[in-house]
Amino acid sequence: MTTTTRFDPLAPGAVAGIRDLGDDALVVAARTLEEDFSRLVDASRLAIAAEVEHRSRRTLGGDGLAGKLGCRSGTELLERTTGATVATIRRRVRLGEKLRSRFGLTGELFPAQFPVLAAALSEGQLSQDMAAAIVDELAPAIDRVNPDHLRAAEAALVESASEPTTTAEELKIQATVWRITIDPDGVEPEEEEALARRGIGLGKAVGGLVPISGNLTPLVAGQLQRLFNAYLTPRTAPAFRPDDGDESSGAEGPVMEDDRTPDQQRHDVLGGILSAAAGDPETPKVNGAAPTVLVTVTAEDLQNGTGAGWIDGINAPISLRSVRQLACTGDTQTVTLDATGAVIQLTSPTRGFTAQQRKAIGARDGYHCAAPGCGTPGDWCEIHHVTPHAEGAPTSVDNGVLLCWYHHRTLGTSGWEIRINDGVLEFKPPPWINPDGTWIRTTKAKPRLTAALKRALKDT
Repeated sequence: MTTTTRFDPLAPGAVAGIRDLGDDALVVAARTLEEDFSRLVDASRLAIAAEVEHRSRRTLGGDGLAGKLGCRSGTELLERTTGATVATIRRRVRLGEKLRSRFGLTGELFPAQFPVLAAALSEGQLSQDMAAAIVDELAPAIDRVNPDHLRAAEAALVESASEPTTTAEELKIQATVWRITIDPDGVEPEEEEALARRGIGLGKAVGGLVPISGNLTPLVAGQLQRLFNAYLTPRTAPAFRPDDGDESSGAEGPVMEDDRTPDQQRHDVLGGILSAAAGDPETPKVNGAAPTVLVTVTAEDLQNGTGAGWIDGINAPISLRSVRQLACTGDTQTVTLDATGAVIQLTSPTRGFTAQQRKAIGARDGYHCAAPGCGTPGDWCEIHHVTPHAEGAPTSVDNGVLLCWYHHRTLGTSGWEIRINDGVLEFKPPPWINPDGTWIRTTKAKPRLTAALKRALKDT
C-alpha cells in the first residue's frame, strides 16, 4: 500500500486515493483540507450569501437580484443555486452580514461589526463554526457595551481560535464568559427573553416513536442533568460469583447486564420521573383521578399475544409485551374490546399497589430497583407482580418487587427469574451466568445487609 505525504483535494482521483494514505498522512490531509481549502471556501460562502441577500433586499422589489431571476428572496435564489438547505443558507447570511462592511442611510460606508474576525476568517485562520461561536455570543451585546471592550473581547477570542488545540465548543464557552464580563447587565433581560421561548412539544408519532422538542431554561436543564448524572445506571458486565446462601450476597455477585446507550438510559430515567410524578398525591387530578394512562386492546389480541394496544392520545401502537408490562404495574387502566368494538372489561387503577405497600416493598428492596447492579431509585420504579395478577395472584407485599422501567421490560427476555421466598427476594441468573440454576438471595436494604454482616462476624 502506498503512503501519500501530500493530499491535494483538487487533483484527479483525490477522493479515491484517500484509502491509500498512511495514518500520519491521513491526519495531515484532514488538517490541510480544513486550513488550506475549507476555511477559505467557507469565508467566500459567507461573503457571497451576504452579498446576494443585500442585492435582493426587499426595498429593491422586482429590481433586486432575486426578483430579476424569478425568486422571492436571496435565500430562495441561493437555495436553488447551491442545493443547500434553507437553514444552512440563513446561517450563512446571518453570519456573513456581521462580517461585511455596511452602508448607512446617507450612503456612508461603515466597517464590519466584527472587523478583526472578518479579516481572520478571510485569511483562513479559523473555521466557520468558530466564527459563529464568537458572533452568536457577542452580537447581542453590541449596542450595550463599550466598543473598546467589544474589540478586546473579539481580538482575544480570535487569538484563542488560532490556537491548534482550541475547538469550536471551547471557543463558545470562552465567548460566553467574555460576553458576561463586558455586559453583566445583559444577563437578566436576555433571561427574560429566553423565558418567553421556553417550552416542550410532542410531535407526531413516526416509526413507533414520538419526537420531543423544545427549550429548557438553564435551571431546569441543570436539574434534569443532575438527576441523569445521579441515577444513570453504570454500564456493567455480568460476573460469576458462587452463592453461599447468605443474604449479604446482595452486596456482590452477578448483575443484570445493561446494554443501553446513554441516551436510552436518560429516556428511561425520565420515564421513571414521570411515573413518580403521576403517582404523587400532590399532582393535580384529571377528571377527579390521578393522571392515569389509558390503554385499549382487543380481547383476542390480549389472549393470543399478537396485535397491538393503543395509548390514549398517542397515535402509535404499542406491543402486547408493553401492554402486559403496564397492566402489571397497576398504574394504567386497560380497556378490553370484543370483536365488534364493545367494551367487555375496564380494569381499575386502584388494583395497583397502595402507597403503604410501596413503602413496605421499598424498605425490603432498599428503596432501589431490585435488579442486581441497578441504582435507579425506588420512587422512580414500577412494582412488578412476581406472579401475574391475571393469574389470580394477589396485589400484596409478598408478590411485589421494585423494578425500573428497563429491567421490568426486559425481565421476560433476559433469562433472569425472580421469586419471593419466605418474604426474602431471590434472583436466579440465566444459565450462561449461573449454570447450577441456584437461587441467590439479594437485598439492597441497609438494615438487612448490616444484620447479615453481623452474623458473618459472629461466625468468624
